Amino acid sequence: MEFKIRKGNIVDAKVDAIVLPANSELKEGSGASETIFKAAGRKFLAKACKEIGFCEMGSAVPTLGYELNSNYIIHAVVPKWIDGEHGEYHMLCAAYAAALEVADAMECTSMAFPLLASGNNGFDVDLAFEIAIKSIEKYQTKNLKDIQIIVFGNATSEKVKDKGYEVTLLPVDLAREKEKYEIAKRKQKAADEAKDAAQQFLEDRIKKGIDYFKIPENREKAFQFGVEIVKTVMSGKN
Repeated sequence: MEFKIRKGNIVDAKVDAIVLPANSELKEGSGASETIFKAAGRKFLAKACKEIGFCEMGSAVPTLGYELNSNYIIHAVVPKWIDGEHGEYHMLCAAYAAALEVADAMECTSMAFPLLASGNNGFDVDLAFEIAIKSIEKYQTKNLKDIQIIVFGNATSEKVKDKGYEVTLLPVDLAREKEKYEIAKRKQKAADEAKDAAQQFLEDRIKKGIDYFKIPENREKAFQFGVEIVKTVMSGKN
């Protein structure tokens, strides 16, 4: 699967779904998590996450995007780096696979990832990037046509360029700040009108995404995908 690398703030990405690096309790964290919670509207997003309650490591669960331009947020539960001997590689690869599979299950055609686990979770940026690109490249999509990796800051951007990848600037959506209140009102109104066809369509896709990883075979598929990606990443280091 092809992808683009862009530099900017992930909340400015105009895609069907953006990926939030989550903890198992789905509570707001720091870095990209904090940025997305703030932009989506903490009140709406915290409530939705509390209703879901829990998501296991290496898995993913969707919510609405609320005040974002994106319809969905996919919460991918990522590991913290310990020493490389506690399944960190596998769990990060599985988190990418889970996010991709949830997006596909919801029939998204575009999505954006931050560089998962490269911030306060402690993964080395080079390793986190290698896992990201290998996970996306190997994924066999059904619906996705546009996948973006959004890097934040000059240091990470330069590291990626040094590896030979093109990095383009993500346009800042200045209009979003002016319009987000109206966006929130429209989405909340849709959420309150259970019979509204468009909202029902969104909720059906959310349910499809949530139900996807209730099936043990799908959880195992994501984990095994992670195992294969780790083998690919580590073989390149030998």
